[in-house]
Amino acid sequence: MHFRIARNFLTVSWYIGLALAVVAGWMLREQRYLVAETGIGYWLGIFGGTMMLLMLVYPLRKRKPRWRFLGSVKFWFRFHMLLGVLGPVLVIFHSGYRLGSLNGQVAFFSMIIVSLSGLVGRYLYRSIHHGLYGEKIRFEELYHQNENWEKVLNLINQERPEIAGQLRELEEKLVNRHTGFNRSYWFYRSTRRGVDRLYRNIRVQLAKSKLRTAMLDRLTSLRQICNLGINEILFSYWHILHFPLFIMLVLSGITHVAVVHFY
Repeated sequence: MHFRIARNFLTVSWYIGLALAVVAGWMLREQRYLVAETGIGYWLGIFGGTMMLLMLVYPLRKRKPRWRFLGSVKFWFRFHMLLGVLGPVLVIFHSGYRLGSLNGQVAFFSMIIVSLSGLVGRYLYRSIHHGLYGEKIRFEELYHQNENWEKVLNLINQERPEIAGQLRELEEKLVNRHTGFNRSYWFYRSTRRGVDRLYRNIRVQLAKSKLRTAMLDRLTSLRQICNLGINEILFSYWHILHFPLFIMLVLSGITHVAVVHFY
């Protein structure tokens, strides 16, 4: 627990530090301490561009088990996340906060789009895994059957059969479709609305019942399953979109470097 808190603190501090550096650079942009064409500003562009090219190693290593001599997939994933933040920051400093030529503008805005896309992907990835570097969350971790729950369900069926029936219907929908090909984003959204509606009803209608807490805990688990399904589907869509955007960034970056050096 303490290690996780320390790691989260360091992560937040890292992002705050980078954000402050970018803001400071913006405030000092008129001083022209960094110039894209020469000196440190030039080399920041080289280093930043190289970092973004190195990001390609992660998807390649992930698909090539024989390339284990390059390092583990986990290492390259972490390095990929680091480069995806630090590389764009160096390029922003390299630009001197000026867009410049048309090819430079295309490369810059491609980088911004890919960086924002990466942040969205990071959020979605965390939502379906145990933290950024943990294992994927499994359906079985959120949904379980045991004798105690069956007893609670039988008792609630005697006390409020309509509520027990609604709960069973929601559970059957999720159990039958959580691994099926016919599951969809809208299925999970509509099911989550049903879970939320039943949750509100139970809070009111079973306010004095001893079974209220157990029922609400069960519905919380069902809502987590819906959220897991929603984020898994969104992450799969994100994957389809992010890679072409990244390739666009690489091509525009190479074009920018070629134009600057040869024309």
